[in-house]
Amino acid sequence: MAPSPYDRPYSAGAANTITFELEGRTPSKASKRIRGEIACAECRRLKIRCDKTVPCSTCVKRGCGALCPNGTIPPGEGNRFVLAATDHLRQKLARMEARMHSLEDALSILHGTESGKSHPLLVAQETEDDDYPPEEEQSTLNLKAISEEPSQQESSLVDALGSLHIDGEGASRFFGPSGGAEKAKGMEAQLLPTIAPFALRELDPSYLPPEINQFFNAFPFAPLGIPRTSVQETIESFLPPMERAIALCETFLEHLSWMFHIVSQRQLIDELIPAIYKQTRIAYGPHELALLLITLGIGALVDLELQPYNLEAQHYYRLARAALSLQSVLTEPSIVTIKTLHLMSIYNGLSGKESNMEASYGFLDMASQVALRIRTPADLNDRPDCVRDILELPFRLLTKTDIDPSMWRFEGREAYERRIYFWNLLLAVLWQALVTGRPPSILSVYIDCKLPTEQEEYEFGGGGPPTGLGVWGHRANEECLLPIVRATLAVKAPSYDKILHLDRKIRNLGQPRANPVDERTAISMKNFIRSHYRDLMLLFLHRAFFAQAMIEHAADPMKSPYAHSVLAAYQGACNVLDDTLNQFTKKPLLVARVWRIWSLAFSAAVVVGTLAIRGINLNLEPPPLKQFQIACNMFRTAAETSSRAARALVRFLSSPQSVSTNSPL
Repeated sequence: MAPSPYDRPYSAGAANTITFELEGRTPSKASKRIRGEIACAECRRLKIRCDKTVPCSTCVKRGCGALCPNGTIPPGEGNRFVLAATDHLRQKLARMEARMHSLEDALSILHGTESGKSHPLLVAQETEDDDYPPEEEQSTLNLKAISEEPSQQESSLVDALGSLHIDGEGASRFFGPSGGAEKAKGMEAQLLPTIAPFALRELDPSYLPPEINQFFNAFPFAPLGIPRTSVQETIESFLPPMERAIALCETFLEHLSWMFHIVSQRQLIDELIPAIYKQTRIAYGPHELALLLITLGIGALVDLELQPYNLEAQHYYRLARAALSLQSVLTEPSIVTIKTLHLMSIYNGLSGKESNMEASYGFLDMASQVALRIRTPADLNDRPDCVRDILELPFRLLTKTDIDPSMWRFEGREAYERRIYFWNLLLAVLWQALVTGRPPSILSVYIDCKLPTEQEEYEFGGGGPPTGLGVWGHRANEECLLPIVRATLAVKAPSYDKILHLDRKIRNLGQPRANPVDERTAISMKNFIRSHYRDLMLLFLHRAFFAQAMIEHAADPMKSPYAHSVLAAYQGACNVLDDTLNQFTKKPLLVARVWRIWSLAFSAAVVVGTLAIRGINLNLEPPPLKQFQIACNMFRTAAETSSRAARALVRFLSSPQSVSTNSPL
């Protein structure tokens, strides 16, 4: 795989500026200054001679070497001395903050062995620091710090399906669903303050021209008075070399195609890249450019040769969102627009920042709404056939993606691609509804899109790694997942007979054949998700009744009328955790980066942990306490490289039933 041009050491003088140097593109003035080709910005402002080193001798003498080569001193007496010390103060502040968190952790662990309550020094006092403004007012735009705090919106989700919170005394409380069970109300106090050994780096966008950042910030609208054609050309100047783009697209397909079918190898590598890199004379628009850029961003996130949550991925994401704003997603959408929004949702989920989870949900909701109404440009009939063919006819007539393509006389590959994408979009919408407790944005009563057939999958699904759950998964979603969402998210709770009927339907689903010998990443991950897909559906189907049984019959939940849900939820949770552990052992680097795996595994761990504490006298196989120990150690290991797993890892309180952390993974 071609090495990334982004992961290389930077000079000390440019430590505060992240600059990207791309081969095959016209370098910007900022990159020329860093290479010493032109005078630094401060010398140019003062119209004095510059020796073009980094930092230059003039800036060093004037005490502003930290700003060289691209920074300038604002007007005003004495500013250079303050600015020169900024970098030193930031580093000292970071060291002091890390030391403070370490001391807090040590105090919390030491005090936890003696008492179940928090130490007084760890509890925020309203009377302290009265001389200082509130934390929200004195903090700057530090997104890393903001991302660690759950938002008010995240903690006020609908209490339709629910999660469990188990406190130190073993008492359980039932909460409404959330993006991950670890976000439930009241659980914040149980989270380790700084469990992750790595800090999420935030990209400094100052190296980009101001107009790109303006379009990025204006999404989904566009700033007025800026020529869009020139902005698109500027965005394209930041594209990587063609070889790097192909490598990232191949990484994207190999490492994530098992998760969804949004774009194929033929669409990306055979059609889109040659068009944008001017290898062919096929026209394309801003949203096609955005589709390629967001694919590159996700490819960088799952490039196992790069660090998790790397800066290269953030670079492509910023360019993609700016490109998406060049053409209105509300008034000029196409199928490419929907796919780009869908991939934006996936990127935000994979980004490692908890503050991006709401953005992930929002992008998917927007994609599903745009999917219900996309139109065709007026000049469609004037375009050549090859233009209309790119990326599965993004400009052809399609009024609603939930209506079968045959109604618009699409046939063959065109109809298959539209059907397969609609069912993948619906899959994402349904699981988002289940894990958040929010109603799905696409209602099942309005769906008229046929399922793709096995013959179509065999005929048109080749040409790259296997994608998505396949026809088997779409049939399972139509027959089982759709009814589960309708039943569990309805205002009126379903009868238990209906739950048992859905239980039988899920168990009667045939299991697709797997090839355990083939250890290619795409095949291995596809087998992994298929192996416990039925268990996931059973877990979410029975979770609310499991919680009700644990609350109403805490001493012996097997005496509850919902005893079947207790067993079904526990067995499904154990299967999910076992499969996750096995796959994490096989593909640790990739599995650690997929946020949805750890969200679902945590939901399973909550069920197992509940029985490990409250059902200690139950004769269950495997034993809940042992299963919970294994799950905790798996999350502890994954937390070294996964921010999502670190977020889910809860602190163990010392008690006679405390979980041992010494058992092997």
